[in-house]
Amino acid sequence: MEILLIHYSEIGTKGANRGYFERRLREDLRARLVPSDATEVNINDCRLVAPLTEGHDKERIRRELGMVFGIAWYAFGRQVPREEESLKADCVALARAAEGAETFKVYVKRVDKTYPVSSDALCRSLGGAVAEETGLKVKMVDHDLGIHVEILPGKALLFAEKTGGQRGMPRGSSGRMLCLFSGGIDSPVAAWSMMRRGALVDLLHFHPYPTNEEVIGTKIIDLHRVLRTFNPKSALYLIPHHRYQAAAALKAPEAYETVLFRRFMFLTAEAFAASRNLLALITGDSLGQVASQTLENMAAAQSGLGLPVFQPLISMDKEDIVRIAQRIGTFDLSNLPYKDCCSLMSKRPKTNVAVDRCRALELELGMESLIAPTLEDVGLWDGTSCRKISPH
Repeated sequence: MEILLIHYSEIGTKGANRGYFERRLREDLRARLVPSDATEVNINDCRLVAPLTEGHDKERIRRELGMVFGIAWYAFGRQVPREEESLKADCVALARAAEGAETFKVYVKRVDKTYPVSSDALCRSLGGAVAEETGLKVKMVDHDLGIHVEILPGKALLFAEKTGGQRGMPRGSSGRMLCLFSGGIDSPVAAWSMMRRGALVDLLHFHPYPTNEEVIGTKIIDLHRVLRTFNPKSALYLIPHHRYQAAAALKAPEAYETVLFRRFMFLTAEAFAASRNLLALITGDSLGQVASQTLENMAAAQSGLGLPVFQPLISMDKEDIVRIAQRIGTFDLSNLPYKDCCSLMSKRPKTNVAVDRCRALELELGMESLIAPTLEDVGLWDGTSCRKISPH
């Protein structure tokens, strides 16, 4: 029987709670693989085993597994009888099918400790049979072929090549959060990073257009589509900030525009998150990268918030962030032209705004009174159009 074998990463450290995380990973895998490529996904002795359908597509499976968090590695293999003589024949057949291989090593993992042959003894036995029958040479390091055998109760799993996964925690295992999403390089990577930690991440995009419909057809929609491959239930909310801009144009000192606008976004996002039962905010801040991301300005913008703010990129430099963006497929989209909110901010912002000064300017601006009317304009992108939703 052909199978897909999946080993998870840090789920194995979860002790009594491990079953919850295993089930979350299985749900994600089942949604992606069953019934087209696998008949089922089973949890089996700290691993997941999916019997493959007759018409399964390995390339499609690889693409799907590249979007799944929680996988340390996976392998295509076979479920075979675990009797020693039968295992010898199966290992020899696997070695003969390995074109171009000249050296090999056998790895045995005896999960079922009642199996009558020790792991070392079985390695020697299987390796001896492969060397004798195929002429391949045993090489302990840098071998051409690794033959892996896992002994489980009632069966054995046999495979050769292992492929690394995304690691992290399974989708949906860490609650639902809201990412302040600009469409630049950083915020998509921040959203992805928290998805990788098991969070269900919705996106909130503040835009400068009079209506939400004007965002349709821009890179914001395309970036959301990419992130949905990792988190299929991720929602994109669009929100115009023209009310704030009109008030700020009259009352906000130019040097304070950047911090005050970020303050407005945080307060509005917090109110919106609370209305949707989202438990945290996410930003793409990297400490010291730009004026708005100095320690003083971040403290001023986030002062007094009632929700935690996660900043997964806080210690990364731009090259670190760009590498991830390129790997997950958002980099080129992020570089497309777009009239984002940053283009409206001061060219010479103050870099050390005190919390008290920010709060005083916030009161002068009447910022609190702008939040509720702004939330009345929130729209939800449903894949074809943007529809208004209730802010309550």
